[in-house]
Amino acid sequence: MYNKNIDRDWGGYMDYKERRKFERVKMDCQILYPTLILNNEKRTFLDDNAKLYVCDISEAGICVRSNFFIPNESFLSFYFRIEDNIPFRVLVKIVWTKVEDGEYIAGGEFIALKSEEMMIIRDYVNKHKNN
Repeated sequence: MYNKNIDRDWGGYMDYKERRKFERVKMDCQILYPTLILNNEKRTFLDDNAKLYVCDISEAGICVRSNFFIPNESFLSFYFRIEDNIPFRVLVKIVWTKVEDGEYIAGGEFIALKSEEMMIIRDYVNKHKNN
């Protein structure tokens, strides 16, 4: 939630996105068969009723929307395919969640990506910055 009092401490009113370390770009792709990890328990969504989509992405993190609850401080694991690249496994630590228009929205940071995977994400972000 936007808090103007916090922004006063930063020396003026700033949009939250302006304080982000890495630029985010829109991305619209479905994630199939995600695994949710919370308190050492894993739940993999194997049915077609579970929907998970990427909203946007940066070099450091990702925003997703789903029809199932993704708790704050949980981990989300899935195979991620960016354009024509070979899919790779990602692990995302969820740092915020909210409900919007009947869907769950969650944001998280990537955990332990390999350098090649970071380059794939960086290239995608750079390619789509001005779109």
